[in-house]
Order: sequence, then structure tokens, then C-alpha cells
Amino acid sequence: MKHVFSITGLLLAAVCSGVVSAAETAAEQLKYKLARLNSYQASFQQTVTDATNKQVQTGEGYLSLKQPALFRFETISPTPNLLIGDGRTLWHYDETLEELKVYDAAKEVDKTPFVLLTSSDAKLWSLYDVSGQGETFVITPKDQNNPVQKLTLQFSGVGLAKMAVASQDGQTSSFEFIAMQSNVSIDSAQFKFSAPKGVDIVDLRGK
Repeated sequence: MKHVFSITGLLLAAVCSGVVSAAETAAEQLKYKLARLNSYQASFQQTVTDATNKQVQTGEGYLSLKQPALFRFETISPTPNLLIGDGRTLWHYDETLEELKVYDAAKEVDKTPFVLLTSSDAKLWSLYDVSGQGETFVITPKDQNNPVQKLTLQFSGVGLAKMAVASQDGQTSSFEFIAMQSNVSIDSAQFKFSAPKGVDIVDLRGK
């Protein structure tokens, strides 16, 4: 009987080892793809669905990425919003409310897998599980309290073709990227933000 248990244990160990290896391979493949994406910009069409898969909103905007740690996510419709990060500071500007919120990027990076797009920080990557098949990768946070429950990335060649963000409230925001440009020159000034005159500024960096 001991031999039976030993063999069973070895089989389980082999299966578990295979699962870990596959997970590591997916993460390494994704890291490799992102490492090749030194810069990226595209416009996008956004569709938001609720927990029952009913469409509740559509929108459009622009996404720009630049290594290391620079991103600009701008929504034009249905309401203008701007999210910019330079690795140190995170700016969220709500044009409709005329409000700017300023965050310490280091304190926010573990709250969304989106930052993995421009980071190779092993400590940060260790907070997420990565699975993948072909050109599609799924990133899930190990912390179940993360506001983003799942981030799905679909590549087309070097560039990012689609992205889906499943949030804790059951909504999913799907982005289809068009007019994609990979590894082009992007002015780093795009990843800085100065508040327009009269805007209410909420500085949360010390909190």
C-alpha cells in the first residue's frame, strides 16, 4: 500500500509541477511580449457590460504606453477622463467635475494589473497569476479584494489588439484598439500633467 501512495504522490507532484511550469511559462511569454513593446499608442472603442452581459455603455479614447512605467489613458466619450502615470505620480483628471486627484504611484501599483504593461518589477508581478494561450493572456490578482478581478490582453504581432477589464462589481470593460502604432517615438511630455486653471486639486500622495 505504501508503494501505491508513493506512486500517487509522485503523480500528483508531477501534475502540480506541470501546472506551475505552465503558469511560469505564460508569465515569461507575456513579459517577453511586453519587453518588445518599447512604446505603443492607439485609439480605442470601449464597450461596458454588466454582470448579466448586458451592454450598459460605450465610449472611445486613446492609450499611450512607453517603457519604463509611463502610460496615458484618455477617454473622450461618453465623458472626458484622463489618467496619466510616470512611475512616480498618478494623475486622474475628471474634466466634467473639474477635479484632479494626485496619487503616489508606488502606493497604487498593487491595485491594478494594468501597471504590468510597463513594469518588469518581479515584486509587482508576484502579486498576480498569469495564464495564456497563443496571443491571449489572462492576468488575475492573488488578492481577491483587488478592484480588478481579471485583465485579459490579446496581442496582434507586437502590438496590443484587445483588452478586457473585469471589475469587482461584475462589470467588464472591453477595449478594441485601432490605428495601432508600436515602437514609435512618443514625446515623454505626454506623460506629465499640469492642472488647468481653476481645477479643484485633491492631493492624496501623503495618505
